[in-house]
Amino acid sequence: MNRLTSDQKKKVTEFISITQSTESKAISYLKNGNWQIENSVDSYFSDPSNIPQVSTKSLESLFDKYKDSDDDKISGENILRLCKDIKVSNEIMEFAVLWRFKAKVLGEISKKEFIDTLTRMGIDSISKLEGDIKSLKSSLDSNESTYKELYIYTYDLGKIENQKNVSLDTAIELWKVVLASKFKDSEIWFDFLRKKHNLAISKDCWALFYDFVKIANDNINNYDSDGAWPVLIDEFVEYYKEQTGK
Repeated sequence: MNRLTSDQKKKVTEFISITQSTESKAISYLKNGNWQIENSVDSYFSDPSNIPQVSTKSLESLFDKYKDSDDDKISGENILRLCKDIKVSNEIMEFAVLWRFKAKVLGEISKKEFIDTLTRMGIDSISKLEGDIKSLKSSLDSNESTYKELYIYTYDLGKIENQKNVSLDTAIELWKVVLASKFKDSEIWFDFLRKKHNLAISKDCWALFYDFVKIANDNINNYDSDGAWPVLIDEFVEYYKEQTGK
């Protein structure tokens, strides 16, 4: 791995922890997947020769243990019960669980998403799922690019069916979970949006605001207004300086 960057080496380690594959396979799949963890892991598990055989009956029983009484999905108190059993105790990791299952609806895991994901990954027990989520948490804590993948995913969770953009109120609630801990002045951002914007948030703005936070969190003067930023972020920087005197 000597020729890989430090970020790529972290992703190789993460890929191996998830798939239990060899280093050479990890590098190969990651290269083909443009070094995106989720895409590369999906590609790996899409090859039947890489997947440990699991019992469909076992997965059905596992799903039935957590499913809603009136529908073929896991939601509400049942999804919290699942999270508790796999030692997930904060909202960020609850979102990470939804991400792992490729959930399309906030707070819900469909039967198909549940069965397909666990089959694809060769997981047939709560203890194995707990181990997988523990590895995912480690990667989110240590790898910025993996965290950004989760961050981008949460935007789509916030969209109502057939909605192009996420409403401002929903975007703020999502930001409170996935970004507030990384941006010490998030409340000023929310205040600015409510007073000066009050419109839905586009996916482009959502993605680029994460990059802005990485640059400006410690010092707003690191922000370069000549860069390819949305006008909304330019306006926020001016608002921020007016409010803080910085």
